[in-house]
Amino acid sequence: MRLRDEDRGTYTAALDDVIGSTEIQRRLARSGVKASQLRVLGLAEGPRVASTAEREYRSYLALRQRARGEAPIMPSLSGPGRQQVYGAGLLPVLAVLTPVLAITAAALFLLLGYGLRLADSAAAVAGNLVHAGWISLGVGAPAAVVGVLGLYRTASRHRGGAPKNRRDQGLTAELDAARAAWLRQLHEGIRSLLLQHLDRSPPPDAGGNGPGGVGAGNDEAAVHSPRFTSPRYTGPDFGSPEVSGPDIPTLRG
Repeated sequence: MRLRDEDRGTYTAALDDVIGSTEIQRRLARSGVKASQLRVLGLAEGPRVASTAEREYRSYLALRQRARGEAPIMPSLSGPGRQQVYGAGLLPVLAVLTPVLAITAAALFLLLGYGLRLADSAAAVAGNLVHAGWISLGVGAPAAVVGVLGLYRTASRHRGGAPKNRRDQGLTAELDAARAAWLRQLHEGIRSLLLQHLDRSPPPDAGGNGPGGVGAGNDEAAVHSPRFTSPRYTGPDFGSPEVSGPDIPTLRG
């Protein structure tokens, strides 16, 4: 399992915490392994260690997405999914289009109506156009005010990104608990990895001065060494002319 980019720093910090713990430091003092070697091992085995806390990590991710307003976006025929998540729909669209269309129609009707009146042509039509223009203007002006207020309210509501009700204290506490559970399981996985590596590493005196090592057999090795000389011992010098055998008595008959 691979962590997200924003969570890799958390894994590195957890690795450093475990290496700096009293238990690991005590084991390092008795072994020939360096702390830097443990760190390289922990970083290389990151995906495997992270998989030991996969369930806790997925729970933490789900809560974090809810807190950030990152709900899954479903495709929709009416528009982008994120627009639906935040509550945009038909009413905001009408609030924008109504004043624009009404004011445009009012300007057109008034222009045509007064133009016909100045030309003294089709007085009845001109009167109807002028009347319709003022009605459209009366509808468009309040609609424009309402639309501006609605847009301001929407902008203020989403200025923080997600609706405020997604950031209540209950969700924050649940998110903190999920993160703590993930970190505990992550620390345990890192600790288990490092201890296994230290158990497989022989102590520095395994081939030196420890029991059963070369130091214990120094005397025996010295005995068989070519430079070892035995105590000065000489046997009887049978080759000496001064030595004679024992006197043998002569038997007389």
